[in-house]
Amino acid sequence: MKMSHNKITNKRLRVAIVSTSLPRQCGIATFSNSLSKALDMEMGTYTCSIIAMNSPSVKLDYPPKVVCQIDKDRREDYDNAAKFINKSDVDIVSVQHEFGIFGGPSGSNIVELLGRLKKPVITTLHTILPNPSELEKKTLIEIAAFSRYLVVMSRKAFSILEEAYSIPLDKVRLIYHGNSDVSFIDPVFYKYKLKLTERKVILTYGFVSPGKGLEIMIKAMKYVVKEHPDTLYIILGVTHPEVKSHSGEEYRESLVELTKKLKLEGNVIFHDDFVDDQTLTDYLGAADVMVCPYHGEAQISSGVLSSAIGMGKAVVSTPFLFARDVLENGVGVLVNFRDHIGMAEAVKELLGDEKKKINLGKKAYESSREMTWDKVAKQYATLFEQTIDETYKKLSSDRYPIVLPEVNLDYLCFLTDDTSILHHAHYGVPNRHCGYSTDDAARALTVSSEYFYLFDDEEAINLIKKYLSFLQYSQREDGWFHNIVNYKGEFEDEKGTEDTLGRCIWGLGSLCQISLNLEAQKLAKQLLENSSHLILSLKSPRALAYCGMGLHGYIQNNRSAENERNMLFAIADRLIEHFIDTSKEDWVWFEESLTYDNARLPQVLLLANKHGAREETLEIGLTSLDFLTSTQYKEGYFDIIGNEGWHYKDSQGASFGQQPIDAAALVQTYMLAHMTSNNDKYINLALSAFQWFLGRNRFSTSLYDPKTGACADGIDAHGISKNKGSESTLSFLMALLTMYNWEIRDKYKYRDKVSS
Repeated sequence: MKMSHNKITNKRLRVAIVSTSLPRQCGIATFSNSLSKALDMEMGTYTCSIIAMNSPSVKLDYPPKVVCQIDKDRREDYDNAAKFINKSDVDIVSVQHEFGIFGGPSGSNIVELLGRLKKPVITTLHTILPNPSELEKKTLIEIAAFSRYLVVMSRKAFSILEEAYSIPLDKVRLIYHGNSDVSFIDPVFYKYKLKLTERKVILTYGFVSPGKGLEIMIKAMKYVVKEHPDTLYIILGVTHPEVKSHSGEEYRESLVELTKKLKLEGNVIFHDDFVDDQTLTDYLGAADVMVCPYHGEAQISSGVLSSAIGMGKAVVSTPFLFARDVLENGVGVLVNFRDHIGMAEAVKELLGDEKKKINLGKKAYESSREMTWDKVAKQYATLFEQTIDETYKKLSSDRYPIVLPEVNLDYLCFLTDDTSILHHAHYGVPNRHCGYSTDDAARALTVSSEYFYLFDDEEAINLIKKYLSFLQYSQREDGWFHNIVNYKGEFEDEKGTEDTLGRCIWGLGSLCQISLNLEAQKLAKQLLENSSHLILSLKSPRALAYCGMGLHGYIQNNRSAENERNMLFAIADRLIEHFIDTSKEDWVWFEESLTYDNARLPQVLLLANKHGAREETLEIGLTSLDFLTSTQYKEGYFDIIGNEGWHYKDSQGASFGQQPIDAAALVQTYMLAHMTSNNDKYINLALSAFQWFLGRNRFSTSLYDPKTGACADGIDAHGISKNKGSESTLSFLMALLTMYNWEIRDKYKYRDKVSS
């Protein structure tokens, strides 16, 4: 079975977008809405939130995605927003910058916010002035200083930032304005829909303001209609709210008067609407020619122009910066600023030459395929990940990633057949001669249960049922479990080891723990209870620890389980007795040696502490964990104790035969220790232990293959093992899901707890 991977399993980044927001009628708001939607699709549901910039006295009914608001003229709002972001679980801040949407001289109030943020910032520049005033220059330089990177939407922006603002170009990244991914459709389809089949259509859309140069195109229409009297010029859009607040409808009325003066009432129409996406698509689709007669050269981005080329429109535009960039090489036609004669000639030529118009539209469409919102979102996501990695690299060496790999269950599914998970794989090929082990099925039940709990992927239920069915098959009438099962399904042992029993209790408890009403949980509870009478008869400290972890899971979803809680406390007491009997000043551990899966012993003490075990449980849990750290953490990486000799008191530990199960145990125990003690050193150690899988080890080589989802069996004297069995891959997934659990669920709780 191959798992389907929903977007929710992608890297979990939380992005706060500082911008205007819909329903405010604003181009930046529209951009932010589109980017937010695309990022949500790219990185998983609800990854983006918006800090909305408001104009004074304007009250808007924002969607839930808007989590904080800033009155652009209230300085204290910027300070409060910074506090809000710093306290939240936001990973990175994306500022959408346009001078006019922020308060203060030249929009300088935004600097107040940026200067107080403790999260990394990337600022997207929607306007870059080639000849700024001193205050505009100062504001942009300060914004750049507080931003890890600046995003621009035109190649022309690089030279302006370097020459006019002296901003180093290694701080600047190019990501074009996005456009919708729509099919290339003949305008006749949309004209029929809008009842315009008898007209040649020219379109300008967006906010109406003096800078749009609409009077230039209206003047040009006087010459266009002489050759093409059936031409209709549609001006689609409302007056810009800022213009309207200062000058009312003065500019629009002047355009109407100009239309009457030139006797173009039948050829120029105004649609005074802020239209939805579908209506815009209809009008844009119906256009034969899109015109952008703008006056200002400094415009470095344009959602209007991006949408036009994205739908394969023939475009005639003045040479503002963004247009010069995206319309070069014959993608569109450029006409000088304020040149209505040149505009008329360019439009007439296209309306009179159908082949040229179609070819120009096709070139535009082809050039825009890398600018669709899904591709733009991927570029932003990559930059966000890079920025977070660079910002928090103090937690680890530059060589090792901080952003988590995607959860890839392909190899787990590859190893799993209709019976259970196969035990061994040589060179990544399952070895059916080795059959199955109940140990692995129990681990796989733990992993698939945690995966389903985190990502709610229904296909994980099929895995859960397979592994649970195998445990049911392997359980004897007396509660013990067989461990070795051949490929024919025959038991090859009388009964499994104590560890096998412990791992089965752990796996069953993991399924009981998830707070979902699955029928399979009833069977897991029954199987666990069938074996629970054996738990306190066990001698092995690790077997007891595994049982304790399963009991913890059982108790989590059965709060009245006093018998199981008392058994967990009894396990903790037994381990404490081992610790007291064995510990010396230079050897603070439970046994005379360190062997495999060592961190499970302090882990179960920390779990027992959560349920109210005696006071020394926490102290001994952390003390023993710190001792374990001292034996393996060397020179910034974990050199895990190997199985080729282990580590005995008064001897040096074995370096080879390092096993993934030990790294996974460390990751889970350090994360638990962090949540228990609020000590940041443990989360740093958890990260380091996780990165052991990814190359932070003595050979600086990754054991994990993200393409296949397979993990090598360990580190030997010759290097990384070529075999990739079930235990190692399950161990990696266990560690990865622990990190995701922190990212998705626990980090916010922890921060909220600390901040309060």
